[in-house]
Order: sequence, then structure tokens, then C-alpha cells
Amino acid sequence: MKILSLKLKNNFLGWDFDEVDFSSNLTLLVGVSGAGKTQILRGIIDLSRIANGKTINGFEWKIRFSTVNNTEFIWEGCFDTVDIDGLYMEDEDEIEKSPLLYEKITSKDTILVERNEESNQYQGNPIPKLSSHQSMIYLLREESAITEIFNALNKIEYRDHTRNKNSSFVRVNYQKLEKSLPSHLLKNKYTTLENKYTTLESLINSDEDVETKLYLAYENKLDIFEEIKSRFIDVFQQIEDIKFASLEKNGIPAKLADVFTATHTIYIKEKSVSKWIRQDRVSSGMMRTLIHLSEIFLSSEGTVILIDEFENSLGINCIDILTEDLIHENKTLQFIATSHHPYIINNIPYEYWKIITRTGGHINIRNASDYNLGKSKQDAFIQLTRILEKQA
Repeated sequence: MKILSLKLKNNFLGWDFDEVDFSSNLTLLVGVSGAGKTQILRGIIDLSRIANGKTINGFEWKIRFSTVNNTEFIWEGCFDTVDIDGLYMEDEDEIEKSPLLYEKITSKDTILVERNEESNQYQGNPIPKLSSHQSMIYLLREESAITEIFNALNKIEYRDHTRNKNSSFVRVNYQKLEKSLPSHLLKNKYTTLENKYTTLESLINSDEDVETKLYLAYENKLDIFEEIKSRFIDVFQQIEDIKFASLEKNGIPAKLADVFTATHTIYIKEKSVSKWIRQDRVSSGMMRTLIHLSEIFLSSEGTVILIDEFENSLGINCIDILTEDLIHENKTLQFIATSHHPYIINNIPYEYWKIITRTGGHINIRNASDYNLGKSKQDAFIQLTRILEKQA
């Protein structure tokens, strides 16, 4: 999937932004804190939630996107705005509160879906009345013409680096699988995964999270792991090797090892240091860099990766290489990232910038070219800094 353009409005919360075009592989949302950068990312995530049957009070949207088959779609719609007494909780059940006022999906000037409060139509034919609180994409997701759209909107992934997370690799899958596997198979569940994804294609196209993919690439000795490791060492030249190992085999107390049975974590070997360094003792910048590199190499075709505060916990030494990879390495992915860090901004060409300012509830999104920035990167960066200082 590639998001080509987007227009959003939240009539309940009172914010909106006009239609904006996105670059095919990388868009950097630049603005001061509170300008609305994160709201844009969360608005995109909300579209994925709507496609999966969620109701969002007062949400109005129009998105133009293409799928991995290069089919272009326009999806638009609007939920009714319903007043809610008391504090509003974003995750509360709104199914009974806010019906869809309208919804429309078009492709190649052909209307696939059109609904309003009076009627529902699919491919030009009336259909029985369906739930007025859920998107037609969700309700008709088994229909061949809609499945492609549903699958595309489920390729949106959100990375919030404003929050410090230090969980062990592969633990997510441990928790997920232990609910579905008999207890006597728990210790063998990673063997099951290793046998399931023995080729690069099967691994990349799996639904596993990126950390688990990295582990499986290592365990199955796929060449892609060596490529990621080599790129990682390009960034951190004091590193000579990385590996995964079972916690229970590396000095973890027995009781803790029981909790993390069969769980593996990353270990890093530095030059001239005899001991391997376990993940929880590795710098957050290193770990985030490894995650970003793994996303570039291991995400399935058509994935849209949203990164909030791309610079958070990244060292200066890795920004050049990571931004270069985001722009040039994988043309099948799309990255939309926010930043207000000068090193990030100054290392991404300004044709990828979207400058975010805010007037009340209206989020203004403009191309760098709209400001007639200087031709050199340095001049453009200095002028951008002045724009942001004025907004602040």
C-alpha cells in the first residue's frame, strides 16, 4: 500500500487538515511540539481501525491510496457526531453511538461501494441494510473486490518512539501463542515457528512482528540476517557481532527463566570486550536502530510504517545511514515519520518535508517548496528553523 493523499477531520474533537499529498517512500512531518504531527499519524491509524470494524465519533476522511497490485482506490466517509457526557475515552465502545452518515469507495472512476442513511449499494446493486456503525470494508471484507482494500489497510504499522519500551524480543509471540497451544507444546513453539518460516519470502510475508522476524532470520540462517547485521555494524563500528540466545541458557535465574521459557533475546559483541552484552543492557539508540533496519529489510511489500519522533533515542552517528536507507533501500515500503530534531531534518532532502503548523484546531500542512526555501540544504534548514521558531 502507498498512501497518495489524505484529508481528515474530527468533528467531535474539533481538529482537521486539508488534503495533502504524500511522497511514495518517505514523508517527514516537521513541526514544533503540539503542531499536530502525531495527530496526523494517529488519524492514519484510525483509518485502519475503521477498516477493522471500529466506530470513531465524528470522524470524517478521504484517502487515496494504491495497493501492491498498483490498483488505486479512493475511500471516503463520515461518522455522525454524537455528544458524550463526561470524560471522553478514546477506546470506549462507540458502536451504539455514532452511525456512518455516508461511505464511498471508487476505483478507476467506478463506484464499488456507496452508502448513506437510506441505502447501501455494492458494485451498483442495492444490498440489504447492514450495520450502520461499521465500515463496508469490514462488513464486505470477504468479497473479492473488497479483500484487496481490507488487506492494504491492514498493512499500516505504528511505531511510537516517544515511549521507552525495553521488552525482550519475541516475547509478544510467546504471549500470543501460549493462549492457543497446549501446555506440553509451549517449549516447542519456537521450533514450530522456525519450521514454518524457512524461506525469506515466507518470513517477509508472515504476520509476525519485526522483532520475531529478525530472530527467525537468525535461527534459520537466512542471508538477510547477515545483511542487517552488516548494515548495523556500518552504523556502530565498535560492534563486531550480534546474535540471539535463549535467556534460560545465559545466567537468568531459574524462576525468571521459567517465565520466559523458550524466549530468546538479542546479544551484542563489542570489539575488545570479552563478554556479550544482553539486550536490556544495550543502549536504546542501538536497539531502535536495529529495529528500523529490520523494518527496512523484513517488512512485507506494501507496508506503511508510521514513526513518531524518529530521532528519539537515536545517536547522531546513525542518522545519516538510516535516513539514506529510508529513502533509497526499499521502494516497496512507505515511511511517514515525525521529527523536530535538527539532525534528522538536515539529513533528509527538503522535497520530503511537510511543514506542520497549527491555527486553533486546523492543522496546516505545506510543502517546503511553498516557502521558497534556499537551494542549499543548509539554507533551507536555517529558514525552516526560523519558521518553526515563529510558530513556537
